[in-house]
Amino acid sequence: MRLRLEAWNPDYALPQVGLDDGGGVEGVITDLEPPWQPLEPPAQEWGVLYFVDGRQRIDAVVANEYGQRALLVTLAAGALVRDDAGIRPAGEPRIERVLLHVEGHEFEPVEISPFCYRPVALKGINDLRMLAGRVNEQMRALEARLAQELEGGLVVLDGPIFVAPGLTPREDVIGYAKTMWQRYLPPAEERILSRLAPAQRTPIFRIPQNARRPLELFSWYMRLPLNPAAPFHSGAALLRVETPAGDLEQARNLADLSVGLLCSLASSPSRDPRAPQNLIPVGGLELWLGRYMGQAEVVRRRILQGLFP
Repeated sequence: MRLRLEAWNPDYALPQVGLDDGGGVEGVITDLEPPWQPLEPPAQEWGVLYFVDGRQRIDAVVANEYGQRALLVTLAAGALVRDDAGIRPAGEPRIERVLLHVEGHEFEPVEISPFCYRPVALKGINDLRMLAGRVNEQMRALEARLAQELEGGLVVLDGPIFVAPGLTPREDVIGYAKTMWQRYLPPAEERILSRLAPAQRTPIFRIPQNARRPLELFSWYMRLPLNPAAPFHSGAALLRVETPAGDLEQARNLADLSVGLLCSLASSPSRDPRAPQNLIPVGGLELWLGRYMGQAEVVRRRILQGLFP
């Protein structure tokens, strides 16, 4: 039996389900760009680009006098801008420190110089594990608010498009899913994925809105370059890209642009344990955000000193 590797280091989330696991999402429309075959768009010039990403960290678990527990969490979101002058930070990152707790529990702000964790009550939570599962949602909302404030250019989100409360995602935005736990295409259309060559994409398909994400999307799969490719299996370099459903011609232009753009920024397995899906600018952005979040050990020491002087 001949085995193939996943490109990602197994210390991280595995990047995809198998192509023979389960079925697609109901209501997906696949006849928007017939015929259903691999597409290889020509290279295009990029305009102004913004890369947006976030980081999260649970700093501590605390309990009030009633034994009700909460999480002290640090959230960070930042953006890089790429234009004729090169690539650089698009302003200061957004850093938030929040105290996540179950709605109905009583908590006050935790002020530990120089930090202040503001209480955020969450509905529909029964235990600490569920509370921890909502941390990512808080980070994605911070990213979404930052993305809305960026002026001009195309916004590239590291992750799927998140619908934050009170915000309608901008039209000039693409997001991408590096990990593919959800399958979208019917079996007949899904067979194309193993045939995609690097710098090729599928036709666009439409994903209906649902309770978890009230937003219709245009989406497409593409294959990133992976060097060396021989040790890795056929799904190791797939990426699913999406944009809010609107004008199909605009979505087609974004889909074509995304292929050359994302392929040129794909990371290498020799340098990044999440290659090739973790884009080179995003890897640098993550390191930059980490410096603003503070070292975990130092932050925890401050918390201990603040709570138990």
